[in-house]
Amino acid sequence: MARMPLTRSEWVYEQLKEAILSGKLAPGERLVVDHLARELGTSSIPVRETLRRLEAEGWVERTPFVGARVAPIRLEEMEELFTIRLALEPLLARTSVKGVGKDGVAQLEQLVKKMDECAEQNDTTQYSQLNYEFHQLLYSFSPWKELYRIVNTVWEKSARSRWIFVQTPTSMVESQKEHWMMIQALKEQNEEEMEKWMYIQKKRAFHDYLSIVKQSLEKRE
Repeated sequence: MARMPLTRSEWVYEQLKEAILSGKLAPGERLVVDHLARELGTSSIPVRETLRRLEAEGWVERTPFVGARVAPIRLEEMEELFTIRLALEPLLARTSVKGVGKDGVAQLEQLVKKMDECAEQNDTTQYSQLNYEFHQLLYSFSPWKELYRIVNTVWEKSARSRWIFVQTPTSMVESQKEHWMMIQALKEQNEEEMEKWMYIQKKRAFHDYLSIVKQSLEKRE
């Protein structure tokens, strides 16, 4: 089904949110409406609307006498979110195995092949997007829809971690090894192996991301 064209406000929202998640707009960076409007080639109205929406979602903060800025990364909050994800995502992956089907496995394998190409070309941005699509698609096959909803909610709150590959390009190599082991587990309908490899991947990725955040915070002190 074709996606409906975006309104100007929706387009500005997607551009600014992605810039925050990718780190292009850094934590704590000031968000000046007129400057952002010039960069995006739009009027200030959709930018103001977007900043209010991002503030309501927790991605933007307003400070008296300073104005809007990108919300900082709070280490304790990220550690809590990652602990929840580490407990739930391997289970969600396990429950996806029986519901995936041959067509689903083929779709997931195609995504992993595309990620192989991105890794070879060191295209971290596209790799991050494809990795997100892989996990979203895999989890969607789970019959445990309440667990799927909970994981998506927590995932959205920690969405900045999607861009771990941008900060550590070498992690793509390890990630691909793990993805191919997951594909093998799906083909063999091996729930235990799927759960194991998802746990291994998430534990490694979360450790790497938190290490980067800690180093960044230490530099500012």
